[in-house]
Amino acid sequence: MNTHRIGVRETASIGIIFIIAKIFLPFQRSLAEIGGTAAWIIALIAAMLCPLTWWSIRGVLRHASGGSTLIEATEEIWGPWLGTIWNLVYFTFFFTITFLVLREFSELLASDILPRTPMNIIMIAMLIPIAVVAYAGLEAIGRFCWSAAGLIVASVVIVLMGGLMTHFEPDALLPFWGTGRSRVLSLGLVKSSLFSEMLVFGFLLPRLRKTSQWPKAAWWCMSVSAFTIFITTFVYLFVFPYPTAIRLNVPMFELSRLVIFGRWIQRLESVFLISWLICAVVKLAIGLYCSAATLSQMMKLPKVQPVIFPLALLVYACSILPGSEMEAVLWDGQYLRTYGSLVSIGIPMLTWLLGMIKSKLKGQQT
Repeated sequence: MNTHRIGVRETASIGIIFIIAKIFLPFQRSLAEIGGTAAWIIALIAAMLCPLTWWSIRGVLRHASGGSTLIEATEEIWGPWLGTIWNLVYFTFFFTITFLVLREFSELLASDILPRTPMNIIMIAMLIPIAVVAYAGLEAIGRFCWSAAGLIVASVVIVLMGGLMTHFEPDALLPFWGTGRSRVLSLGLVKSSLFSEMLVFGFLLPRLRKTSQWPKAAWWCMSVSAFTIFITTFVYLFVFPYPTAIRLNVPMFELSRLVIFGRWIQRLESVFLISWLICAVVKLAIGLYCSAATLSQMMKLPKVQPVIFPLALLVYACSILPGSEMEAVLWDGQYLRTYGSLVSIGIPMLTWLLGMIKSKLKGQQT
């Protein structure tokens, strides 16, 4: 398969946008529902466990042939049969992220921005640019992510500052442990899947020119995304008291409605929505590309592009399976964000361990 190289900045930007795009969905509300006023602690614990995915992916790639992606390395270490099974799990993971996020963002547009537009029209209108961006390839996606990352992060910073300046509850984080210390700590471990999108580095790291660049790209991605997820949850709980926090449909959009900088600078949510839609399209394009790349590498195809448009149609078909927005959010929270760490940490860890065992046995034989 022909590959093009990308830089550290592009690699980190792809990972950051792929991870943080969830903050524009009912993410903070979902954490508040299970953790109460201690939802920020859950986000903090999940961020501390994030490096496990990075170390696992790095270990898998180092015990495979040079230039192998996570998919190719998994098949090489486990063999064709077990490797294919694990790779199907990876495919299901990326594909599920793609169709659920497409449905959730489409519901956001339908409920708050375009209430008279049919849902299927909104999803098709989003899916077309998503497929085009994914078809352009990982190099083009990386450059676009690098140019858009600053705009997206700046919009988040302005919204958080505006929300704190207009509304602030000093006692909002009390009681400290929210729904209970043991529950919050255990949920922090479970919700390590909040950073499961780090699996995208299994496709990104082999595209870097030098293996010495791997840690720089990974740590930049983890630091920025962990801080963004933590601070948005923290500020959300400060601005909206707990009883209100569990009722808002799209927390960041509601925060943007509070932004007022003087008499003439207000009602800025439409401006922020543009950058957030860019973030959504890029995240979905990355998810679609990773799904197509996984499938094409499993089938030993020389290129990814022929798989993208058929997969885009399948994404559309699966995105209408949830009966409502709440059901889509439920699928995301109960399945993807509960068991995602088994895919992003568990399988790479097992593969890394098997790779080390096989390397030692091979070393003893020689």
